[in-house]
Amino acid sequence: MLMALRNDVTVLARRASPRKPHKADEAVTALGVVAPPPIRVESPGFSGSLATLFACVRERKIDVLDVPLLPVCEAYLAYLLQVSLKDLDQAAAALAALAYLLERKAWALLPVAEPEPVAEMPLELIAPSAHEYETAIFALRIWEEDREQMFFRPPDAGSADYELPFEIGSVTILDLARAFERLLSKAEPAAIAPLNKPRRLITEQMKVVLKALTSEWRTLEALILTPFTREDAVYWFLSLLELIRLGQVAVKILGEDVAFARAKPAKHNC
Repeated sequence: MLMALRNDVTVLARRASPRKPHKADEAVTALGVVAPPPIRVESPGFSGSLATLFACVRERKIDVLDVPLLPVCEAYLAYLLQVSLKDLDQAAAALAALAYLLERKAWALLPVAEPEPVAEMPLELIAPSAHEYETAIFALRIWEEDREQMFFRPPDAGSADYELPFEIGSVTILDLARAFERLLSKAEPAAIAPLNKPRRLITEQMKVVLKALTSEWRTLEALILTPFTREDAVYWFLSLLELIRLGQVAVKILGEDVAFARAKPAKHNC
């Protein structure tokens, strides 16, 4: 943690020095490192701003042992109590500078045998690399648009290629949904299938459903063979919807339920 603070305060020192700032110094890093706010410090060993004290200690122009840090901490606390702290980056920068001063003084006071570690220079910012993924991003956007066109297209999309919902007489979407819900409630739990199990084709299921239909009106529960799983119910329902769309199955309200039967072939006038 102390090494991380050293990296932050290295950038702060460049901000606090009176030389003309370089473009790299003016950039705000991802950690929000900015110049400390103008906190006034009055102590027996130093009088000036916190940024100036930080720069002088770092450049070894002032011996940190000659500067009591209690007034510095008090000045920072007074700053926190007086301002609204809308700019947390400045408050964090001041805290980083104060932590650096405390660390330097701790190193000077503690009788350690090892020499004081040399502060590492901050690493240069990695150059932006988002442009390297432009091709992949472009492809993903195209695939997303294609998927929305195929599976999530609303009826009011406004394209001539989109097929509008077909007419099914007095039967509404809610009627079909309630029939499907009743069918799911009677489904049996399905056994866990292996991951490599081949999926059923909806076209093959449509043949099974069409074979089970006759001219007699029957409900969805009467059509499907028992016992059946929730997966079976989904395949039966989707196949019926597609057959209705193709005009091969008729549907009507029978009592309080929805009934299905084979559609009568259309008569052609010769």
